[in-house]
Amino acid sequence: MKYIKDGKSYIVRIDRGEEILDKLNEFVKETDLKAATITGIGASSEVELGVYSVKKREYIKNKYEGEFEILSLTGNITQDAGDAYIHLHIMISDGLVQGTGITVGGHLNKCIISGTCELRIDECENTYQRRVDDKTGIKIIDI
Repeated sequence: MKYIKDGKSYIVRIDRGEEILDKLNEFVKETDLKAATITGIGASSEVELGVYSVKKREYIKNKYEGEFEILSLTGNITQDAGDAYIHLHIMISDGLVQGTGITVGGHLNKCIISGTCELRIDECENTYQRRVDDKTGIKIIDI
C-alpha cells in the first residue's frame, strides 16, 4: 500500500496480494484518521460479501474467487468505542472472463487485490461514533 495526502483527501493504492480491510486499518493507524468517506475501483481475485438480514440479525456471507473488476467501492470510516470502524460496500463483475457474467455486490468482509485498487479517502471535519440500533442490530452512525 502507498498513499499521498492531497489537501483534506488521500489517494491510496493497494497492491496485488494485499487485502483491502487490513491495509485500510493500517492506513488509519498511520494517519490517525477519525472520520472519512471512501470511494474506489480496482481488480480482485478473492472477495467475501455479506448481505444483512434484519429478520435474522446476521450477515449472510458469499465468497467469490476468480478474476473480478471492482466496479464500485464505497463507504466510510467512523469510530466504535475509540477504535476505527471501516464500513465498505463493493460491487464486482467477472465481465464474462470466467464465462458467468456475474455482477454482485454487498457489504465487504474481505477482498484480495489481483492487480491494483485505487482509493480516494476524504477526511471529515468531525468524528462520528457508532452505536447498535436496537430495532435492527446494526451498528449505525450516532447522529
